[in-house]
Amino acid sequence: MTNPSPITKSDFLRYLECPAYFWFFKKKPEVLAEQELSDFDKELIKNGKEVELWARKLFPRGVLVNSREAAAVKETQKLLAEENKAIFQATFQAENLYAMVDILEWDESLGHWIINEVKATSSKEKKKEEQLYDATFQYIVAKKAGLDVGRVNLIELNKEFRKHGGIKPRELLQITDITEKVKEREKEVQLMIPHLQRMIENEKEPLPCDCIYKSRNNHCPAFKYLYPDVPDYSVHDIVRIGNSLKRLEGLVESGHYALEDVPEDFELTKYQRNHVQVAQSKIPIIKHQEILETLDELEYPLYFLDYETYPTAVPIYDGCAPYQQVPFQFSLHALRAPHEALEHYEYLHTDPDAHPMIALANNLTKMIGQEGNIIVWNKKFEEKCNEDLADLMPDCAESFRDYNQRLFDLMEIFSKQLYLHPDFKGGFSIKDVLPVLVPQMSYANLNVRDGSMAMNAWKKMMFEAVNEQEKEQLKKDLLEYCKLDTLAMVKIFEVLHSIPPPLPPSLHSV
Repeated sequence: MTNPSPITKSDFLRYLECPAYFWFFKKKPEVLAEQELSDFDKELIKNGKEVELWARKLFPRGVLVNSREAAAVKETQKLLAEENKAIFQATFQAENLYAMVDILEWDESLGHWIINEVKATSSKEKKKEEQLYDATFQYIVAKKAGLDVGRVNLIELNKEFRKHGGIKPRELLQITDITEKVKEREKEVQLMIPHLQRMIENEKEPLPCDCIYKSRNNHCPAFKYLYPDVPDYSVHDIVRIGNSLKRLEGLVESGHYALEDVPEDFELTKYQRNHVQVAQSKIPIIKHQEILETLDELEYPLYFLDYETYPTAVPIYDGCAPYQQVPFQFSLHALRAPHEALEHYEYLHTDPDAHPMIALANNLTKMIGQEGNIIVWNKKFEEKCNEDLADLMPDCAESFRDYNQRLFDLMEIFSKQLYLHPDFKGGFSIKDVLPVLVPQMSYANLNVRDGSMAMNAWKKMMFEAVNEQEKEQLKKDLLEYCKLDTLAMVKIFEVLHSIPPPLPPSLHSV
């Protein structure tokens, strides 16, 4: 029997996600669901690489292992023998385990090695268990390979950092000693490793995995192969079921996979029961009176506002923090009074030498008056953008803080289930609602169809080498997309306003 391929750090993380997924990835990858990277995922990978390059600047004498796999192991040993004090991508293999260390550093005073794990995360975020297990696996493999490791550090972005001119790596990044947390997990990971090794030596497919007890977004790529009888739209999609895993377990254990099969007496939250009821009956829940009372509280003129933003791990613009959402575009539809003509205003930042937030703010404050509600979809996002604009520009701070007092979240009509349609399938994003309420409108034919694509298009237009014709096309695509976002809100608002009241009970039989 041929020797199985080494178990890498990525393999170990797959095992933590789902042991069956680990086996199929190593032995039968063709059955896994294809996981095409989104624009957002690609940007996260790019951010990770960029942060690692900045972290290397903390070690100016560091040397890079340029090779991969077995050649990288040999190159690392050569660099260690040459007594290099900092090695980037140091690679170790022992007992069929393989790990690459972002930055290996020699501590001269204590006479031991330090593993520096670089993550494009924020220092304010709670340390994810995955990060700690990731570092623990590296620690174990390096020690098995004969390295004297005395400390493990996590290098990540300092959330308090604000860019002002040039960036200094020691201000941008924060180093945290996670050695004790790694040692707390060392024994547990040591016990897992033999199980991984036995699994990879076994040619027999593993039993169906525990993902059946997880919500849809947490299913592993082997789920469809292992559970072919579970519908694509199932009890795993019940609203907020990820917060009610005991309820999900109860449904699964009793063999209820389709929403149509959920018993009437099965205990669910109010929102979950409404979702199931609508899915089973195919009859929408429309709380006509509550919707109209909510909308009647709005004060004209109404401004329908949407921002497009670009977050980067390492800030590009002065005054910005890591991963701050930088607004570069807005669309604004204005309705001065009921039944009046709709007005549209827009701004897209195209000047590479100017700060997009300053230019955007100067344009927006000319277009929004001092009265009237500002209608958005998911107001937490616009609220944070307005707060950041206020912080960056003291002269406009009063205006943007006033905007936040006037925000109305149209999404709440749907998230609070005042309007619940079976075709929403439990969702309440504008992409879920628009095709149902305004089927003649669609994002499908646009070149830019979501926020991640908008972010990527703007980045390409601003920072990458494209000719003028391409730039003009990207500009057109971005303006069309953002305009549709606010026009979609207007049309949904109009549909909600025109919902006929329910018939009195005495007329139902007429």
